[in-house]
Amino acid sequence: MLFRDIPGQAASKEFLSGLIKDDRIPHAILFTGPQGNGKLAFAMAFAAALLCEEKDGIEVCGVCSHCIKSLKYIHPDLHLSFPVSSKEGKKREATTSTDFLVPFRSFLSEQIYNGVDAWAKYISADNKPININVTECNQIIKSLGLRKYEGRYKIQIIYGAEYLSKEGNRLLKLIEEPTPDTIIILVSDFQEQLLNTIKSRCQIFKIPPFQDESINSFLADKVLDSKQREEVVRLAAGNLKMAIEIHQNEESEYDEILLDIFRGAYTSNITKMLKLADRLGQMNKKEMEGFCLYTLHFLKEYMRVVHLNATDTVRLSGKEKSTALKMTRSISVEMAIAIASLMEENIKNINRNANKKILWTSTMFGIEEIFAKNKIAS
Repeated sequence: MLFRDIPGQAASKEFLSGLIKDDRIPHAILFTGPQGNGKLAFAMAFAAALLCEEKDGIEVCGVCSHCIKSLKYIHPDLHLSFPVSSKEGKKREATTSTDFLVPFRSFLSEQIYNGVDAWAKYISADNKPININVTECNQIIKSLGLRKYEGRYKIQIIYGAEYLSKEGNRLLKLIEEPTPDTIIILVSDFQEQLLNTIKSRCQIFKIPPFQDESINSFLADKVLDSKQREEVVRLAAGNLKMAIEIHQNEESEYDEILLDIFRGAYTSNITKMLKLADRLGQMNKKEMEGFCLYTLHFLKEYMRVVHLNATDTVRLSGKEKSTALKMTRSISVEMAIAIASLMEENIKNINRNANKKILWTSTMFGIEEIFAKNKIAS
């Protein structure tokens, strides 16, 4: 991954270029910010720039031995750690990133703008718990304790750093006082889930969402129809990961499920809502979380429709705009906020491995109750 391959984000690129030119590279840096902002691509491109022999700021030569290796993610001084699940034939406590390096390199080449959920799905672990375990932490300490092989730096990238959990305490001394010529790059979508002791030892670099024109440019050779591309860009709201998912139609049924839920709640059709609860309960964790996030996005834009009494500037598809306008007769802003609170709580419970059937059955009754109270109040 090269910086010039990342669309837009000029300010972020200029900042990192300045660090390299002025030789002010922090020994530990955390790439963070909202989902879909390209932070993993930034981390890999930054590592390639640090290792290149003939770079100009962040612009690498692309032809030296370091570039050839780092751009294939096989440089001996570039160490990669990321959350994994159990591997067949091996105990989970002994399984580390090393066991998944080959598929991870392929993932970087194919889906570098996607998130940890996409990585879990890539290795068929979307229904299994993933984390960065004790063995992995000890392996990081050991590998960074060795001398560098051929580059100026030893670089450790920890992708999905929030999956370190309490095991991250083992890395505190290393992050605070790394071995000579060592750069540690952490990448996290959820900075708030990282231990404060880790964050306080890192320079935090927040990468902003992509500009609409950057996403439009990225999609130019993938979505040829300009109107369709503009709609994808509008829906993505600066999230390149979401733009890719919309383009690949991964969320195509969420709008129908949500509309069916609202219809069932409006008519108090419990049988229909229980069937929808069963349908949602059959999804894997990441799909359920995706539905909750879609609902939150829709409700946020719906509230703008209510306030503006128009759909010109909202980030909804044509079909969703039509649905939103019809909903204004039966769903108030207060109801939308209450339903959004249910979905936010669902995301927490999904990540706590709550019983799927109980979770969604409870959600359906909760939404039906919100509608019922509104009818009584009116």
